[in-house]
Amino acid sequence: MRKTHQIKIFGVLILCTLFLTLFAGCTGNSPGNGSQIQNEAPDSATLPDITKVELYHFHGNQQCVSCIQLGDMAEKVVNTYYPDELASGKLVFGHINAEDPANLDIAQKYEVASSSLMIGVYTKDSFTKQDLVGLWYRLGNEEEYSQYLTEILDPFLKGEQS
Repeated sequence: MRKTHQIKIFGVLILCTLFLTLFAGCTGNSPGNGSQIQNEAPDSATLPDITKVELYHFHGNQQCVSCIQLGDMAEKVVNTYYPDELASGKLVFGHINAEDPANLDIAQKYEVASSSLMIGVYTKDSFTKQDLVGLWYRLGNEEEYSQYLTEILDPFLKGEQS
């Protein structure tokens, strides 16, 4: 009876380890992003004369449902609220496979280590990047996700800088 109990505990530990290993890359919170991880975009007040904003959904070769949803919802928001900015090139959006060797330069530029939605803001003299971690917590509510993302993008794209 004692041996059966030990086998059950061992089995549970193995399952927990497998679960953590499989889903570790789906948190959007990775060591490679270091101090860039916050719940909001770079401070628009410190970025005068914004020339371009990039919004990239970085992912790997295999994506979980949440990772796919993160990118699909972002694409819907930018297509709905920012068609003119997309057409003019002021806003660039894309889904980028960070594991594809062809995307190595951009993945390194953004310091991507896991699935994430990243914003990059360019001025005449600088580039600032941010991992939009707060969106992960809004995947279950499309309206809240949309509002959160537009509140980040509007100051950069609509000239509402404070």
